[in-house]
This record gives sequence, structure tokens and C-alpha cells, in this order.
Amino acid sequence: MSRGEGAVSGPLIALGSVIVAAATAVGVVVALPVGPPAALATATPADTVAVTERSDADERQVQLALDTGAPRAVVTTRAGTVTASSCTTGGVLRSGLEIARIDDVPVIAMATGTPLYRDLAVGDRGDDVHGLQQEFARLGVPVTVDGIVGQATLRAAQRFLLMHGSTRDDLTDDTIERSAFAWIPSAETTVRTCAAVVGAPVGADGVLVELPAELRGARVEQLPSDAVAGARRVVFGQVHADVDERGVVVDPSSLAAIGALPEYAATVASADGVPSLSASWSLRDPLEVRVVPPTALWDVHEDHACVQPAEGQPLLVEVVGSELGQSFVRLDPGTALDPGTALDRVRATPDRGRSCR
Repeated sequence: MSRGEGAVSGPLIALGSVIVAAATAVGVVVALPVGPPAALATATPADTVAVTERSDADERQVQLALDTGAPRAVVTTRAGTVTASSCTTGGVLRSGLEIARIDDVPVIAMATGTPLYRDLAVGDRGDDVHGLQQEFARLGVPVTVDGIVGQATLRAAQRFLLMHGSTRDDLTDDTIERSAFAWIPSAETTVRTCAAVVGAPVGADGVLVELPAELRGARVEQLPSDAVAGARRVVFGQVHADVDERGVVVDPSSLAAIGALPEYAATVASADGVPSLSASWSLRDPLEVRVVPPTALWDVHEDHACVQPAEGQPLLVEVVGSELGQSFVRLDPGTALDPGTALDRVRATPDRGRSCR
């Protein structure tokens, strides 16, 4: 036989061997049994889960409707030319600090329960005296709060005014002059607009600063229907205000604190209709609850359900909330666990044929 007619070349034989070997290897791989890794083969599904504890205030986001009155103003009884002003629109006035200077004599902001409405002399008494003494004490001025102007109160006022830029020539020896102070409604309050113009005379109305409208009332617009029962409060910024069962803010000092916030001023100024603020509405005293998976609960009726501890009898619990695949429960007040029963683990798939009621 000639070389060109029947002989198979060496390269072809080698290629065929590679193909056969690859096919054999594939066959071997396909034939191998497929099973889970050894670590997983011995694992068993957990039928109980750990119960954790946490505080829950049942916090909700609500709108607080605001009942506002007329705009207010900070007024001075002193006449003359405005020579300096610390007022800035949208800024904050603080009790005990200078608002402006008139003929270079300072006018001090003063938050008192009753505005100072007269010059005070030794022997005068009344709510305005008590309010001034009380604010002096809050500001760190040593004074007896008794509602009576004595020599000690007179000297305390003089020292206070000297510390805040007055001179001896500005003060009288036997009188606390009303014109030294301008009343503001709270220890801190937001400025709406500045009325006093440096270099111009004080206006006939004596207005130095315009304030936002008085906040006369506030209430939650719509109370959530599925809330946990209990005393509630609203939180807005740094203000925590108790509300009654209708969602109404009940404390006048809380209203004053909300009304002094910059956010309140901005909301009232831009509102079209009844102004409102977003606030957090929550339990005043958070509940201590246990966290369980939703699958651990059965025979759910209204706000109660059954739960099965890892050991012991099924228990009736109150469901107080849920979020992100967690349910928050607590034992009914007065319910005691049986000896040998602990609610530190529960069955994730309980026997739903059993009853806890």
C-alpha cells in the first residue's frame, strides 16, 4: 500500500486520542453523584428561635395642626434714635441679652410671666415684680423671689444692667425703670422681621422687633387608629410636649416652646390656610416588649395571639406592633409564667392545634 492511500497520519491519531480522552473525562464527571456539602448534610433546621427584648414607644409620624393668633411685637417705651441693633430676621432673641441701643442706652430682652408695665420702686409688689425676680434668678442673678421690691432687688437690677452695658448715669438710685427692658414671650424666641432701623428714631408704636403669630393651640390632625393605648406626647425638634387622648397639646409652656422654634416661624409665614408641622407622636413611657418572628404567632384575634415557648404551655400575649419581619409582644399585665416556663426561646413553627386561651 502506498503512503498516500491508506496510512493515517500521526497528528490525526494524536487528535483522536485527545478527543476520546476528553469524552471519557466528561462521562466520568457527569456520572458523579451530586450532593450537599458535608457541613450542610448534617445540619437540621432550627425549630426554636431566641427571643430578644427592647423598648418600644410605638412612634408614629403625624401632622400637628396649629391654631395661631395675631403677630406679636417686642416694644420699648424708650424714645430716641436707634444707635445699635442685634436683631436679625429669622434669628433668635434671648432673654437677658441686649436687643438694641437707643441713644446709646441698652434695651434688654426679658421673658417674664407678666410683662413689666411700670417703673418699680422699693415697696412695690405684684406679679410683674415676681416675674422679674424669677427671671433674674433663672439668669443667675442672686435675688429673693418674693414679689416685693426691696433694696436687694433694686441692687440686683442695677448690677444686672451695669453688666449689660448701662452706665451709672443711665440708672436711678431708687427705681427700676421699665424702659430698661422689653418683654419677650419666652426665654428664646424667633424673629420674624426687624422693625428698628439703626440711625432712625424709634417709631411711634415703639416696635423694635416683629415676632411670629402667637401659638394658641396645637393638635394631632388625625390620630392613628391602631395605636397602642397609653399616655402620649409629640416631639418636634428639642420640644417634648404631652398631649391628651384627643392629641391636643395641653401645657401652655409647651405651646410657648413650640412657638419659639425657627421652624414654627417659617411654617406660619409660608402657610396657605391652617399651618401644620410634622412631628413624632409616641408613648410617653415606652413599653418593654419581646421580639419574635411573625410565624411564631397563631390564633391572632384583634391585638392578642398565642405563642409557644420552647418549653412549657402556650402563652397568650398582646401584640403591640411589628416591623421588618419582627413582631413585638408582651405578656398581659398580671400574667405570671408557670414554673419551668421561660419566654427566652419560642417555637418558630408551633403546633397551631393547641390553644393558649
